[in-house]
Amino acid sequence: LACPQLPLSVLCSLLQIDNKGNHLLVHEESSINVPAIAAAHVIKRYIAQAADELSFEVGDIVSVIDMPPKELTSWWRGKHGFQVGTSTATAVG
Repeated sequence: LACPQLPLSVLCSLLQIDNKGNHLLVHEESSINVPAIAAAHVIKRYIAQAADELSFEVGDIVSVIDMPPKELTSWWRGKHGFQVGTSTATAVG
């Protein structure tokens, strides 16, 4: 494919491929594409206890994508790098 009026980055984005022709694995409904509602600063190291949990170190920044009221649960969903998972609210400030 060649189109002098269309930059390569736009064409790759439209075709959902990277610059080497590999298909992208991130889909529209993927949690990584959910916009963050807040950012949290990690104040306590946390090591994931299950496959759906996030691990992080003191000083990391986590994007929060779902934060239920504290009265309901102390767990929330967030993004750290390219990982999406749950974590305890006590690890962030």
